[in-house]
Amino acid sequence: MTLLNRYKRNIQQYLGSRNVQHHRTGVISDLANPSSTGLFFCVENKTQLNEIRKLVRAIRAKKEKTMAFVFSHEQEKIDVITDHSLFYFDLDDFTLFGKMKEAVKEAFEKEHFELMISFLSNPDPFCYKLVSEIKAEFKVGPDHPVLTGIYDLTLNFDLQKKGYIRFYEHARHYLSVLNIKTR
Repeated sequence: MTLLNRYKRNIQQYLGSRNVQHHRTGVISDLANPSSTGLFFCVENKTQLNEIRKLVRAIRAKKEKTMAFVFSHEQEKIDVITDHSLFYFDLDDFTLFGKMKEAVKEAFEKEHFELMISFLSNPDPFCYKLVSEIKAEFKVGPDHPVLTGIYDLTLNFDLQKKGYIRFYEHARHYLSVLNIKTR
């Protein structure tokens, strides 16, 4: 990566991580069986992307409507994405000032989920801001002292040791045990 690209990336990440929107719980019908589920990932390599593909296939096999937002800090694609349930975007999809370009902005505005599960395992301010901008009635994510205000429910879980699929199962288990229904 050239020095100019490194500076551009640092500026994008700094400006793009400002003004995090705190979440308010919306109207929920049944979190054990949500009408739509959104997933958010911040990936670094193809191995993580393949694990996400496996998780999305498993969820779709249960006939659940799911959309995964997959973000990478790289400025080039990690792999070719052919699955329409995966929305992959990276720093090339943001202006120098950290603002979303049209395709990403449109995806964020179009999608609205009853349940959103974030798989953000480290306190990355840029990804934290992206999670805050996804529209969802109820948001779940791993517990982290820095990541406050954007989740309705946090779970103490080590994503890096146990993986995405186990975290998803863990989150869905606790949502079914809580038995949250409002309609």
